[in-house]
Amino acid sequence: MLTVSLIAAVTCAAAFPVVRVLRRADCLDVPTSRSSHAAPTPRGGGVAILSAVVIFSATAAFAPLNWSPSVWAAVAGVVALALLGLADDVSQLAAHPRLLAQIGIGASVGAAMGGVLGALLGAIVVPAAVNMVNFMDGINGLCAGHAAVWGVGALAAAAAGGGRVLPVLGAISLGGGLGFLPWNAPRARLFLGDVGSYLIGGLAGIGVLAVAVEVGGANPSSAPWLLFGLVCAPYLLFALDTGSTIIRRARRRENLLEAHRDHVYQRLVHGGGVPHWAVSLLMASLSMVVTVAFLSGWALGLAAAALAGGAYLVSPRLMTQEVTA
Repeated sequence: MLTVSLIAAVTCAAAFPVVRVLRRADCLDVPTSRSSHAAPTPRGGGVAILSAVVIFSATAAFAPLNWSPSVWAAVAGVVALALLGLADDVSQLAAHPRLLAQIGIGASVGAAMGGVLGALLGAIVVPAAVNMVNFMDGINGLCAGHAAVWGVGALAAAAAGGGRVLPVLGAISLGGGLGFLPWNAPRARLFLGDVGSYLIGGLAGIGVLAVAVEVGGANPSSAPWLLFGLVCAPYLLFALDTGSTIIRRARRRENLLEAHRDHVYQRLVHGGGVPHWAVSLLMASLSMVVTVAFLSGWALGLAAAALAGGAYLVSPRLMTQEVTA
């Protein structure tokens, strides 16, 4: 927990100069008719978490903390994804080169962890996680809160035999999420930007990859399905929301890359007037319940996932006028 506390403290402290630099550079997220915020807000706050990752890594190198090559590959992949996101924040990269870069980073990390099979899995899992988190980064506290929940799940999976990568990624995710939350909720003074959402998504994607290649194949006695549950449960609602929104918009033949307000969380905020922080807290709480349920076994975890996921998907019908009208 000391590591988590230090990462949280560095993240929170680094956000002070990050805000000033972003404002001076005019790196602001200016609201549009599709936005969920009303005032120009600095974008790129994930640099604060990235700073904590770099300092943590430097400490590990000089201490030394005896990280395995897989751990170094995982952290390097997270940093590379964050830098890609930063480049996108600054220069608005084209979609195809950006996706190819994500695939390349995922494949490289996977190859370092598990050879050819790891590369194939990384090329799929890592971009999928990064883009899922990026799609969902739309209201105050949502992604930072889920980063903290994922950190809890990853650390629990590590304690249950989850290898050497998950303790490091879990500490970064939990500490980074907690350190950034005061700047992003209940009122946002700083947005993660793509640098932050890529970093957080990269932690989750590489964490799942680590379970697949580092634990699932090498240590079947460690109940890999339970470990998968612990690292996937925190982002259950993200996956359901992203998937259902893509399907719904595709049926209406809408441009999937165009900004919109069709996500479940957006319908709760804009259709029912539920505050950002309340929606984020509700989602993080449901995600935590599912994660804790998996600690009691995969059967209970799946049951909790079904109940929480179903409740979330129907929540706009229960809480907003938009769907009942």
